[in-house]
Amino acid sequence: MGQRHDELMKRATPLPVLHTGAADFVVASKAQGSRVYDLDNIGYIDYLGGGGSSIVGFANQFILDAVKKVLVHGVPDGFHVPLEVELADRLAGFLPWVGSWWFCRNQDEAMRELLAWVRRTTGRPQILALEGGARLRIGTGPARDRSGVSLREISSWNVDRITTTITDGAADIAAVVVEPLMTRLGLIPLPAEAVTAIADVCRSADVLLILDERVSGFRIDRGGAAAWTGVIPDAAVYGSALGGGFPIGVVGFHNQLGDTAHQAEEVLATPHPVSLAAAEAVLSILKNDTTYERLEERASQLADGIRNLADRFNRKMTVNRVGSVFSLYVGVNAVTTGTSARQADADGYGRLVRGLRDEGVLLPPVTGGTAFVSSAHGAKDIEETLAACEQVLLRLHQEDLS
Repeated sequence: MGQRHDELMKRATPLPVLHTGAADFVVASKAQGSRVYDLDNIGYIDYLGGGGSSIVGFANQFILDAVKKVLVHGVPDGFHVPLEVELADRLAGFLPWVGSWWFCRNQDEAMRELLAWVRRTTGRPQILALEGGARLRIGTGPARDRSGVSLREISSWNVDRITTTITDGAADIAAVVVEPLMTRLGLIPLPAEAVTAIADVCRSADVLLILDERVSGFRIDRGGAAAWTGVIPDAAVYGSALGGGFPIGVVGFHNQLGDTAHQAEEVLATPHPVSLAAAEAVLSILKNDTTYERLEERASQLADGIRNLADRFNRKMTVNRVGSVFSLYVGVNAVTTGTSARQADADGYGRLVRGLRDEGVLLPPVTGGTAFVSSAHGAKDIEETLAACEQVLLRLHQEDLS
């Protein structure tokens, strides 16, 4: 790390999370396009993607202009604004199956409020989720949140066992939450036919189906996982990419739910107007087919390039990818289940990622992290990334031989 970084860390002792982990991450001073810059103005090609929020890249001028316009008007937090209606209109073009919306301050709040609503509406106590999906952050196992929602994870990845569990417990199950990309262990996408089977048994058992689109929404398809799998849920939660770097959470309710999708238990806090403006600007960019074509082209170029380098250096490496979302595993030839993901070589992955960081490329710091390509990544960025990967793999190969 550079001089300014070291000087800052001397002042960061009252901040133990920052101070103790400083060697493992970049302290950013600015970001532009596909790159993040540290305190010493060293640039890194970034695939952390702000947790998936930077789908159109950092400091996108269209988003900045929309945000500045809101700030100039000076509307404070806590008021309803016309942007809510404008955003709902824009969302309808992407998700025509949705009949009503909730806008929340962030994606986790949106999920909490939705699950509380499901519990109240159905009168059933239990929420089922698949082990490996993104964390719901409101307790697990027998724990209950303040709304009395009991969360239970299905540990099996066998579709027959999942559907049997739903059928057998239908009297107590309010909803099943499915995160089709299964990102808790990187990226292990559920086959579309598995999501379809779960949806079918939910309908027959009179159990609500919720798609967790906090990662997949607007990233893997213009219509998210619902379009990718062909499964229309009863409700879905969005965030991350929608905000373009600003916090927002959205719940979309199926239009067949009609008037049942009434207000949350408590009055929802309206997202800040800045977040609403950023989200509307993001959707204005994503409406163009060329944006998704670019995302697919660059992500495919990167994944194929890494696989080719792994073959060249005779190293076991797997890249799982759906659209612009990907995850890299070292020491395994394929990752299709949680078991195979846990068999990946964490030490080997750490050596690779640290080497790439030294070469100016940022990937998730621990194995099983989810990475992202943005529309700001150009062919040159991918070429530089693959050149850096080649240099690191060459060094690792030489180290292993010595």
